[in-house]
Amino acid sequence: MLIIRNPTNVFDTKEIQRGTLIYAKHKSWSDGEQGFVVSVVENKVTVQYPPQIGNVTNHFFIYADEVANGDWEIRYSNDMQKITKYPEEGAGDEPDKSDL
Repeated sequence: MLIIRNPTNVFDTKEIQRGTLIYAKHKSWSDGEQGFVVSVVENKVTVQYPPQIGNVTNHFFIYADEVANGDWEIRYSNDMQKITKYPEEGAGDEPDKSDL
């Protein structure tokens, strides 16, 4: 699971790591962006994506609370063999792992 529900929402840093290929679309965007993860901390993922012009580095940030609230549509892959979608189709709320 991408999100571990605790008193605060955090990313599962074993699930999404530096180098992960990602497509993400925030609910306020008309189109999503494709890129790769350059940094992951428990509450924030930093994604670098290709520029429209040369010599520019573009980044956007995905916050765990926003993902848990359903503000993001995300597809990601660590190995290009399996592509994971979040939120998962047909899935309800993520299970609470705070007791694990």
